[in-house]
Amino acid sequence: MFLLDRLIYATNRPDEINQIITQERGYTCIATGQSFPGIATRLYPLAGGGFLEVAYIEDESRVPESESGLALQAFIQKHHEGYYSLVLETDDMNHVETILQQEGYPIHFSGTQQIALPSGEPMMMRMLGTHEHLPWFVQYEKTTVPRPGYPQAAIIRTASLVADVQLLEKLIGFSATLGQYLDMQTGFLPLANASLRLESADANSFSYFEPKGLLLDDTKYV
Repeated sequence: MFLLDRLIYATNRPDEINQIITQERGYTCIATGQSFPGIATRLYPLAGGGFLEVAYIEDESRVPESESGLALQAFIQKHHEGYYSLVLETDDMNHVETILQQEGYPIHFSGTQQIALPSGEPMMMRMLGTHEHLPWFVQYEKTTVPRPGYPQAAIIRTASLVADVQLLEKLIGFSATLGQYLDMQTGFLPLANASLRLESADANSFSYFEPKGLLLDDTKYV
């Protein structure tokens, strides 16, 4: 089973972003914390399950303490802001690792860590990633119970759509529904609490769609 766990949005204006998503879209910040030294986060639940995590530099002097913090800082310096990464939850990390190995993809492990859930409950988790334009995968000690039925989608815009669709089909275990809109190719895969939409693009990026439209994304399709 695969679920939308979170989309991470990196910015240098967290207060303005908070105002936009709380006042204009009705989101609520339920937790704050640090993902890496010097990197602060604000967590907003998505209506269909999963979270929007807004990440920003709180203490620039501590950012060099982790490679992950430096990578996020470099992203903000280059793009100013935007969706930094997508995380999917799985209940079978061994399957994910096996498929990536069979297909010859690089694998990056975060190791097993203890985290605190928004409720304050401690839980063990481990993460695995591959190419940066593809999702990270997380497995929690207790699998999240999905809330299906809400029309939300995580979007992967990719310059290698065919290869990415083929890989994600093997990982998720479903055949993608392929389509075309104007000159853009698309692929859809089901998650337990969302759709995963892939779009052909000149540059790699992520986004999120809900009934009110794209969130923090002014992309126009026409």
